[in-house]
Amino acid sequence: MRRVRDARNKLSEVEDALKRLLRRIKTAPCLWLMIVAAVMCVIFCGISLEKSYSHKVSYELRGLSGEVYREPWNGEKDFVFAARDKSGKGFKILVKGDYLYRGTRDGVLAARYCRADVLKVQTPQTAGNFFEFDYCRYLKAHGIDYVAYPAADSLSAPEKTGEGFLFAELEFGDGKKVRAARSPAYYSSRIREDISRSLDKYFSGDFSALIKAVMTGETGALDTEARGNLTSAGFSHLIAVSGAHVSFFTLPFSALLGRTLIKHDKRKLLLIIPVVFLWFAAGGSCTVTRAAITFICSAVACVMRRPPNGKNMLGIAGLITIASNPYCVFGTGFLLSYGAALSVLEILPALKKLKIAKNRVCGRFLPGAAVNAGLLPVLMRQFGAFSPCGMLLSVPASYVACAITVGGYAVYLFDKVFCFLSLKSAANAMVSLSYGLQKAAGDISGGGSWFFRVECAAPGIAFFAVYYALLAWLVTGRKGKLLPAGAVLCAVIAFMCRGMTRIEVLFFDVGQGSAALVRTVDGVAGLVDTGTGDTDLVPLLKKEGVFKLDFIVISHGHSDHYGGLQKVLAEYSPGTVYVPDNAFDDYCNDIGDVLGVNAVAVDGSLSLTLGKYTVMRLVEPYDAKENLNDGSLVVCLEGRWGNIVLPGDAENGELGELAERGEIGKTGVFCLAHHGSVTSGDEKLLWEISPKYVIISAGYGNNYGHPSKLVLETLKKQGVGDSAIFRTDRDGAIRVTAGESPFGGEFTVIWRKRRNLF
Repeated sequence: MRRVRDARNKLSEVEDALKRLLRRIKTAPCLWLMIVAAVMCVIFCGISLEKSYSHKVSYELRGLSGEVYREPWNGEKDFVFAARDKSGKGFKILVKGDYLYRGTRDGVLAARYCRADVLKVQTPQTAGNFFEFDYCRYLKAHGIDYVAYPAADSLSAPEKTGEGFLFAELEFGDGKKVRAARSPAYYSSRIREDISRSLDKYFSGDFSALIKAVMTGETGALDTEARGNLTSAGFSHLIAVSGAHVSFFTLPFSALLGRTLIKHDKRKLLLIIPVVFLWFAAGGSCTVTRAAITFICSAVACVMRRPPNGKNMLGIAGLITIASNPYCVFGTGFLLSYGAALSVLEILPALKKLKIAKNRVCGRFLPGAAVNAGLLPVLMRQFGAFSPCGMLLSVPASYVACAITVGGYAVYLFDKVFCFLSLKSAANAMVSLSYGLQKAAGDISGGGSWFFRVECAAPGIAFFAVYYALLAWLVTGRKGKLLPAGAVLCAVIAFMCRGMTRIEVLFFDVGQGSAALVRTVDGVAGLVDTGTGDTDLVPLLKKEGVFKLDFIVISHGHSDHYGGLQKVLAEYSPGTVYVPDNAFDDYCNDIGDVLGVNAVAVDGSLSLTLGKYTVMRLVEPYDAKENLNDGSLVVCLEGRWGNIVLPGDAENGELGELAERGEIGKTGVFCLAHHGSVTSGDEKLLWEISPKYVIISAGYGNNYGHPSKLVLETLKKQGVGDSAIFRTDRDGAIRVTAGESPFGGEFTVIWRKRRNLF
């Protein structure tokens, strides 16, 4: 009877939780509908991107004409070409202005329309590595279809443009006239240019760029170091026009209208005008769109004398944003903006119930605390770090940004209307504020202690589940145990999976090269080769939680295997760098003296213990090889969990010699030598190795024909089908996890980056 009673109590608790959830859905249906729409967009738009934009594909577009404008997120010389072809089909193309003559670029931007008889464009490439910045998703979030690196004279301005407020009439060299409607981006660009001209009269250099960034979100002219410091310090929201900026901008207008006889609801409606102006000035970004729509909904609710529903208004803003561009869900701005707003709505009321909230000074910091609590895992995943100091100073920094925003627009207004007044004092004050903000961001970013910056691994799904389950339990104040029990279950499952894992090998997508991260459950980490250097491994390693390297193996002295070594050594100090003992390999022989590292030349064979569960054997031919490929250092990772072999660029001769010596045999996971070259795919050898899974590290569309079709056919004959072959040129980075099951036996799990939608 007791068990039955306990079961009934648990069912009753589940029913109560479901009833509470239904009540929450009924109070804010638009918010939940927006969440569902965002999840669906992530899934289906992610599938679309994986199918269409996995790799750069070049096209040649002909007979284009259309509007030209700059967006706030554009580089200093870049611009957007909203083009149409003869059939009327539209494209949005990001044009890299560095490839144009300065006169051509200035002429096109001045005319605001341009034509292109032939324009070569590329589809942006999706990220090939886990946690890598995805340029494709970034551009699609801004509505961009192609990227153009144009020839110097491929774009030209029309000979004549009939200017109009809503339409423009273009006349080209052949006499053909085109009537085109203006887009909102046209007016946004004109407003920002006008603001820029006014500010340039009073500010110069980095101060002007920072003030424009805070006012309109235009970061193109902002110094790279300054932008990095603001991001590292946790102040990136100050240069992305958001809800805080709307409140900053409407503050003086609200104060002026408050001294009139206009009623409160009418004043709220009048404030929509400056909000719409700010929306245009900020280029209609995702963050300012959310703030503007919620403000307009609030004003309408005020006029209708109905209490505003913050969650519903947030949902309406999200649905409108998603409807305008479904790919916006991949933008960091969408995630952070809506996450911050939801944190304020959900977490802030709970914080206000605390005793500390009664203190006036502490109460000022509560909104910032709510936002940081709600977004902490997201910030860790996006930036690989967080700053306790930046979180603490986010409120004072927001006040500085408020002063810069209000002061900047005041300077702009007075310059346009009261141009005879001197604004030198106001300009000096704003320069001081800008300097203070830059200095604070630089000090926090460059601080050496944990208080200034905490670098961390990008959290996984289990961390998100546990964190937000516990946060929801604390915020809602429920006495039930359902949420904490679910969080504990997720944590237990995650620890069990981690406990069974013995080794993880991550094959990076470095193009036509090779680089792999080896990690054991004991905390030992090392690199096997470092790629060509085109892919910076340092941020990827940090996102993976690797802050110390115990060893590096350079298989041989070809640049596609050691090219990224210097970047890695600039950040890490590995205990030992292992290289082959080959008299003909000049790079590996000189690596210790040139780079100042502890280099160990492996002669024949060397066994190393990596923790309790793994042995790493480094083997090479006994004789020096003039062919550096055949002198490659082969890495064999072995344990009760199985084995993984990384043979560098070893060709059939060396692999055959090692097989005869018994150094390599039956293999669980085999990284195909020399990027899948025919010289490393001897049928007899592959039959002796009989790999269960094959990894191929090669560049997409490389000039060497790697991997060889003959080798792929040989693998197929031996029963290694396509489902067991993993290729970086097709699948991106490949993560191999191996371990021992608690029920006996070994297991191997392999993930492909480009088949992982999230």
